[in-house]
Amino acid sequence: MDMQPIRVLEVFGKMNRGGAETMIMNIYRNIDKTKIQMDFMVHTDEHCQYDDEINQLGGRIYHVPRFNGFNCLKYISSWLKFFQEHPEHSIVHGHMGATAAIYLFEANKMNRYTIAHSHTSIQPLTLWHITYRLFSWPTRFIAKYFMGCSTEAGLARFGKKIVRSRYYTNFHNAICIQNYIYSIDIRKRKRNELNIHESQQVIIHVGRIVPPKNPLMILNVFKEIVKQDNNAICLWVGTGELETAYKKIIISEGLQERILMLGMRTDIPELLMAADSFLFPSLWEGLPVSVIEAQASGLPCVISDTISKEVEITSLIEWHNLQEDPKQWANRCLTLAKKTGQKECLLFMIYVKQVTI
Repeated sequence: MDMQPIRVLEVFGKMNRGGAETMIMNIYRNIDKTKIQMDFMVHTDEHCQYDDEINQLGGRIYHVPRFNGFNCLKYISSWLKFFQEHPEHSIVHGHMGATAAIYLFEANKMNRYTIAHSHTSIQPLTLWHITYRLFSWPTRFIAKYFMGCSTEAGLARFGKKIVRSRYYTNFHNAICIQNYIYSIDIRKRKRNELNIHESQQVIIHVGRIVPPKNPLMILNVFKEIVKQDNNAICLWVGTGELETAYKKIIISEGLQERILMLGMRTDIPELLMAADSFLFPSLWEGLPVSVIEAQASGLPCVISDTISKEVEITSLIEWHNLQEDPKQWANRCLTLAKKTGQKECLLFMIYVKQVTI
């Protein structure tokens, strides 16, 4: 009789190309699916960017209603019904933090092994984040095991007692490093596709266009970059709730030929190879996948000092305070762009042989 694989239920809001979602997909692509198979519970009915690939890999996608505070009983009953009808999921891995205390509690009642995973560090005390913390706080008493993309992310959500216990581990965000090994041929081809001459300096940002990524700072630094260098090109890769607003600003200022908003892309490794430096001024982060990817591509990175220090795995990182003038950020991006960082790829490859990213 053939042994069935262990089925792990991964819980997300949506399976679009965010950092945590991409990290899980990187793992999913490489695991032995005869031993472990992943299924996904999402809080949406819309078709998401990773859905087709999940289906191709043999995963199943399930849906529960998005929690809004007024549908608590419906939300609980949806989870209870799911666990009753799907006893095959022995492990529930929760990335959806706001309601983890609810669905992991229901999973425990059905004798599932429950894991809570933190993907971000300390956040500002806005009304939304205070509400999130209130809903998320009981999770530390409910989950059977805990993970964080960095120590800071673990501390922010679970506290010192959990992080210091044997029930917690840092689960650093993983990438497929082979995809990021620098290629001059790929660089030339991608630049040709974007109509960028080899003599032009290219600064890139990769991330969702949402408040935590500090899009106003990104725009201000990009504007300074094109002021300081008449030939420089800025690539802004990603989508999000603020994308339309920033597109309008860029067009209104006549910068659409210099600041290229590329939207959601599936060719991130190639775009990174086409660039010369990487900008990442987030307000807060756990351990951002895109900064790991940039280092793997050999790009010098100008990033905010609010990000977990565990992201610095090569000498390519340069830390900056968000209170610094955007002109200074722009100057460093351009200065570092003129220095080749691709030799760092070799150092990165040596590094990842010694540790798990």
